[in-house]
Amino acid sequence: MREMLSAAVAVAFLSASVARAQGTQDNAAGVFAGSAQYPLLPRSLEIELALSAAPKHLRDQAAVWVLEKSGYVKATSGNNAFSCLVSRRGGDLFPVCWDAEGARSLLRLDFDDAQLRLVGKSGSEIDAIVAQRFKEGQYHPPSRAGIAYMLSPLRYRIDDQGHVTRTPSNPHLMFYGPNLTDSDIGGARGSFVFMNRVGPDGMMIVPLGQKERDAIAAESESLTTQLERVIRFQSSR
Repeated sequence: MREMLSAAVAVAFLSASVARAQGTQDNAAGVFAGSAQYPLLPRSLEIELALSAAPKHLRDQAAVWVLEKSGYVKATSGNNAFSCLVSRRGGDLFPVCWDAEGARSLLRLDFDDAQLRLVGKSGSEIDAIVAQRFKEGQYHPPSRAGIAYMLSPLRYRIDDQGHVTRTPSNPHLMFYGPNLTDSDIGGARGSFVFMNRVGPDGMMIVPLGQKERDAIAAESESLTTQLERVIRFQSSR
């Protein structure tokens, strides 16, 4: 009896060890460049999430880029001027859809951010590299007026330990405003228009109205559930 019990304990211990090892492998396969801030999503989910940034009439014809282990790759080719992806720069996960000018000038920042992560650069190092590349002319601010859509209510902040927090829902439009300030446009955060940052990639943010935000949130419930399960978001409620 004692031998049978010992054997059972050994089998249970071995099974638990295998499960832990498998869990470690699964977790390692679920992040990009070894960073918990850069989760890899199932392709179908990532495509749906990326397209949720755009208005419905643009989604079917937009190009979509997804993050794989080697960096961003084109998942679908578009037949209109828009390119959508799920950005993860610095652990700030959100879907965005660029028009042709934004895709030409600013989409590259997400691509290069991923490649810099692959070679081990930290967030602060990447920020410094991006600033230097703008200064040296390797990157260029948008050269004309244009728009980027962030209509999805889904946005999350992921720290370097993998802890996920939800950013308050703020579906909005973004218009290119290189180097503009709130003083230039009469903006103030939380008002009808404001600047997200001052710099060559600065954007004028125009939030949607409450009625539109409520409708988008209701339509996104299933997508929200899927995404939060994958990124292991734990609500504090």
